[in-house]
Amino acid sequence: MSFNRRIMKYQLILFLLTLSACPHRGDLKTADEPEILERKTEEEKRDTLETQQGQNHLDSKILLYDSRPFAKIQTDTIEFIDYNDDFDYRNLIGQKNGKKLSFVYHWDWIENQEYNFMPGDLILIEWKMDSIRMAGDEEVVNVVQRVLDAKKIRSGNLLIQFLTREDRYDESVKAIVSKMVINQSYLQNISPPERVALGYIAFDIGNECEWGYDSAGNRALFCQIVTALNLDYQCSDTQLAFLRKWFSKDTMALDKLKSCPIIPNSATIQSTFDEILIQKDESNNTITVQSIITEINFRESKSRSWSQTDLFEYGQDHIMLADSKKSDLVESEIDLNPDHEPNNDLR
Repeated sequence: MSFNRRIMKYQLILFLLTLSACPHRGDLKTADEPEILERKTEEEKRDTLETQQGQNHLDSKILLYDSRPFAKIQTDTIEFIDYNDDFDYRNLIGQKNGKKLSFVYHWDWIENQEYNFMPGDLILIEWKMDSIRMAGDEEVVNVVQRVLDAKKIRSGNLLIQFLTREDRYDESVKAIVSKMVINQSYLQNISPPERVALGYIAFDIGNECEWGYDSAGNRALFCQIVTALNLDYQCSDTQLAFLRKWFSKDTMALDKLKSCPIIPNSATIQSTFDEILIQKDESNNTITVQSIITEINFRESKSRSWSQTDLFEYGQDHIMLADSKKSDLVESEIDLNPDHEPNNDLR
């Protein structure tokens, strides 16, 4: 019996030792495990976003946390300014409340007249947030505003800058010179009456005209505005026939078109445009052209400048000069290179 008691004693001691090694049930923290798991999940999320941001270089960090703006299609009305197709992604430029806006677009506005908007037109657009990959660097992704569709609500009838001047480097003379810059985007929209009005005011004002040869090998004077309006060259049959046809009901304009002036860049006395603005009012069938003109006399080292406003009234197949106003002349002395020898090359 003493042996059995000894065994039971040892079993009791082992039981007490085992019980003392276990934690009390009241001390167990069952909430610790979910807390650790939740913290780990948040760290994983943060790491994923940071990795995504490092890979994509998105413009907006907020959009990284919420993809819903990319799926939302929004509508708005803006004032159209112009299209800019000079980059890898083509952009529609507009403004609202004085703020300039830019949207990536996809349509062909030259072929599809529904999208051939004029500056100042009020247009209704559908757009959404989107992402684009940059050409040449596919790893870089930028957040942009993409316009899905657009529709003109109202014509703007704003003054459009047809011509301005910029200082540009001229390789032929190895110097920076003032050059005329013509709005090529506007030419995609130009109507026949507007073409006539611009062709008329440029008829007797120099516009960077240089001598060359026509398709038949004959000497011809090619002028920037005449060429831009697709009227061939100065005093060509194309130019004269086009203008005389449209001004067939305007006897004063026809008198002006009887003779054709030749004003090359090499002329001793020459005039040129510093700026041309044009406005077409479809409701009143009128076209207004505002221009700033400078005339230079190389022999006398003098210049004079003035502004001019011409108002045209047009119909389906004719146009008339309704009014023409000139400002007072502003004369000034000019400092010319004494080595310059102007050539009065008036053919």
